[in-house]
Amino acid sequence: MILENELKERVIACDRKAQLDLYRLCFNLLMGVARRYKKNEEDKQTLVNNAFIKIVTNLSKYEEKSSFQGWVKRIIMNEVIDDFRRQKNYREMMNQDYPIDNIQIEDYAQVDYRYSEQELLSMMESLPNATKHVFNLFAIDGFSHKEICEQLGISAETSKWHMKEARKNLKNRLFKSIGS
Repeated sequence: MILENELKERVIACDRKAQLDLYRLCFNLLMGVARRYKKNEEDKQTLVNNAFIKIVTNLSKYEEKSSFQGWVKRIIMNEVIDDFRRQKNYREMMNQDYPIDNIQIEDYAQVDYRYSEQELLSMMESLPNATKHVFNLFAIDGFSHKEICEQLGISAETSKWHMKEARKNLKNRLFKSIGS
């Protein structure tokens, strides 16, 4: 994804057609991230649109020496985190310290089975909301447990517990679908 300098200047000058062109350029990346965090289309669109507004309003701050795609992805990820914080039950869901003393790391045989993207997304969407957010941030978007703790205001033990639960839940779903 490359942002042409002319498009950037037109968007900064509030050219509506240029904004639409920029939206089309960014849409697939923004929606790809939103799909991992939200189940219904309206919530996905809200994330995408909120992130896009931030892209447009902050485009003059984008420095061309960095990747435009990386810059856009960082904005949508920050919007996902902000949205998660705004959720009504955020504090109740996340203010639990789960002990990690008894967590056992298990080695599972590789499953020689291919799933469609939709099947995998469906499995991920079935995770409890907090667990899904931590899993996506850690496993998909590459955040460390320390970064997740800072972003979501939770302990490292809670973050690790959610990862353990996500892995256990997804593993069970994978093996159940193979047995069917």
